[in-house]
Amino acid sequence: MSPQDFKTHIKKIRKEAIKIGFSITTMDGYLSIWNKFIYWKQEENFEYDEKDYSKFLLEHYQFDVNTYTNKSKSRYQQLMRSKRILDDFDSYKNFMLKTSLPKSLFCDYPKEWNPILENYLNYVTDVRNNSESSIKVKKDYLLRLLSYFYKKGIQNLNDLSKKDIIVFINETIDKGDISKRRNFYVLREFLNYLFIEDILKEDLSILVPKIKRSKRIKIPTYLKEEQVEQLLKSIPKERKIEKRDYAIILIAARLGLRINDILNIKLKDIDWQGKKLIVIQTKNQNKNILPLTKEIGWTIIHYIKEARPICNNEYLFIKHKYPFEKLNQFNTFNKYFEKIDIDIKEENKNGIHNLRHSLASNMLDNGIPLPIIASTLGDSIDTTSKTYLKVNKNKLKECVLEIDEDE
Repeated sequence: MSPQDFKTHIKKIRKEAIKIGFSITTMDGYLSIWNKFIYWKQEENFEYDEKDYSKFLLEHYQFDVNTYTNKSKSRYQQLMRSKRILDDFDSYKNFMLKTSLPKSLFCDYPKEWNPILENYLNYVTDVRNNSESSIKVKKDYLLRLLSYFYKKGIQNLNDLSKKDIIVFINETIDKGDISKRRNFYVLREFLNYLFIEDILKEDLSILVPKIKRSKRIKIPTYLKEEQVEQLLKSIPKERKIEKRDYAIILIAARLGLRINDILNIKLKDIDWQGKKLIVIQTKNQNKNILPLTKEIGWTIIHYIKEARPICNNEYLFIKHKYPFEKLNQFNTFNKYFEKIDIDIKEENKNGIHNLRHSLASNMLDNGIPLPIIASTLGDSIDTTSKTYLKVNKNKLKECVLEIDEDE
């Protein structure tokens, strides 16, 4: 890399990485770090040097690359990846291209398979009544599966055999539990659909093992009320994006909504006169009507008037870059969370979902009955009891049955 080409080079890395499956948000995050490195160097022309970059990470972010492990904070993981991509982007690119289940953006299979794919998605929509988010996940995994089988030499889906399925299972059995469970579930359902539609003469779905979701034995981690307030006060509100982020985090903290449900809020869902927020929960399609408090209402008003781009998008929270599309993911929570002094083990962190646990647990601590907590969260009383009685020993003791000494 010639010294004067550094800026051009990182832009090319971004462009090429997006083509092979990296998200735009991810690459813009790396680009932001690299631009800070350019500013840190205080030089017009310079040649990339690993030692210089490591020094920059230490001075600017207080991150020592020599202490990095796979259990480091998510922010440190991002910084380390930004360095590894600069150190050897070709290795990263080759890794992405060689994965057996590529990103959906890089999938390749015969266009003749598309009608079968579309009919399957209609099947899970109309017959199995899957939610929009579930269908999106299934489509993403299925695109990867179709690409995998095509690369293995399958030209027609009715040529799939027991051997093909067994080979796939053996190649993916060592993947992480979540990835493996989802791949097996989608493949099993798709193979059964092919059998129902007589595309396959044999039901190969019986070959795919069922990976049971491990029972929840971990006690949910939650923040005490004063810690939640500490988090909210620590969030700056000077930049437009910070005002948007604060509104999202405040809604999560005060109403306990899941992040997908927050991002799905439409402007029409806010009943200003009735002081209500109407939410259709993605997970169970239940309608949840929640109070629009003054705090939440004014925060939303400040965001709309002072920060939200002027556009015709029907969703409340949108991206701040043209064409101002709906915000589909929220990955900046940990950035704010890690700035405050709260001691939570890394393995117990659960992103913004911790605020849902926190609201429910603090309500329980304050003596609010479980049916009201369940109603607030939009959960069943059974789910709420199983999840949150664990974190309150006093309430748990109330559930202990007395033993009749005469028996």
